[in-house]
Amino acid sequence: MKECPACGACFPDTFNHCGADGKALRDSLRGDLVLDGRYKLERRLGHGGMGIVYKATHVFLKSTHAVKVILPDLVGNDPMLGTRFRQEAMVAASIVHKNIVRVTDFGMANREMPYLIMEFLQGKSLYDFLQQHGKLSVRLALEIMEPITAGVGAAHRQTIIHRDLKPLNIFIQEGLPLSEGIKVLDFGLAKIKSEDMLGSFVQARTTNLMGSPHYMAPEQWSEGAPDARADIYSLAVILYEMLAGEPPFNAQSMPEIMKKHLMDRPAPFSVRGVRVSSTIEAVICHALEKDPQKRPASAEAFMKELREALGAEDDAGATGFEKTLASVANYDTAETITGQFAQGSMTHEDLSLIETQRKAESEAERLLRELEEAQSRAEEARKRVEEAARKRLEEEEARKRAEAEAARKVAEEEAARQRAEEHRGLHRLQLSARYSQ
Repeated sequence: MKECPACGACFPDTFNHCGADGKALRDSLRGDLVLDGRYKLERRLGHGGMGIVYKATHVFLKSTHAVKVILPDLVGNDPMLGTRFRQEAMVAASIVHKNIVRVTDFGMANREMPYLIMEFLQGKSLYDFLQQHGKLSVRLALEIMEPITAGVGAAHRQTIIHRDLKPLNIFIQEGLPLSEGIKVLDFGLAKIKSEDMLGSFVQARTTNLMGSPHYMAPEQWSEGAPDARADIYSLAVILYEMLAGEPPFNAQSMPEIMKKHLMDRPAPFSVRGVRVSSTIEAVICHALEKDPQKRPASAEAFMKELREALGAEDDAGATGFEKTLASVANYDTAETITGQFAQGSMTHEDLSLIETQRKAESEAERLLRELEEAQSRAEEARKRVEEAARKRLEEEEARKRAEAEAARKVAEEEAARQRAEEHRGLHRLQLSARYSQ
């Protein structure tokens, strides 16, 4: 199989250039464009540490899916690979929750390349969202955290631990409320706390660790088997990053990151230049305890503490003006508005106008996103039309070549027949002349 390096479109090995942009294709996966004769790979969506994700169409049902292909060189020569992968896929498919991506099928292409079939999502990862928006307000961060903890908690109730929670593994679907649009990815690569399961078939090739260093709980750096509280630690790291703009423990090398997770306390939000109430900060620090026994016992308990801390913050602050102010702007702007209000240079009517403007700007941003999405869909449609036209042109040229070849063969056969007739006529004349003598 080959891929276009520009648009990620997939092609059979017989193609050399992309029909959409004319780029030279590069070799990709070994094997056919259609996995196991069922899932036709159309376009690369992303490439992570565990493999490659493609957009695919079921050949018979015409349904759209996301396919995560685990590359053979990531799993090594494990004789139990098929069994382990089958167990992992079955466990992933067993989790049914609106905030966890649904796994619908699995397979082993060419007897060496495992793949998972998942529901196709449109939107962006939490990582990309944070890259675009930077630090988030407490309310928005908790609104995002609510469905994440709901999905993770559902998995924990089935004794399934994720072990690699991070912004890249959290997806925000476009056009849906956050409570429904957020999906946790990659539970199919989790380790299962069960005697019936053999655990994950994927191990980090260089460290024998499962997880991403910035988000790993202290106990994940040792040989012990972590429980659900390791995921709670990772959730707290993600929440800290949403509020502060960076994870609590950062360094240039993995040993330094590990040391910070094992030894250091997270820097206060004030050091990061962020205003977060002491009650919210205390809950996050509780979930970042080095000792798992000291953390919240479950994802639900962690979220409950956050909701109670936010409620206490609301009760302490409290006036209608402050509540309106909280919805108008970030903390820096809020301080400016508070000073103006205190000096009498700003009224409640002014605040209402600011709120109206904010809503208008939000609506304008939404319309702009919809326009960009419409333009993107139009561009994809244009590319499909061009590809169809190119294929029709190739087929027409092939037909003309075939017709020309057939006409040439007919002409050659006719010329050969005429030469044979002439030869037979000449032979008859020679015989007649001989007998006449």
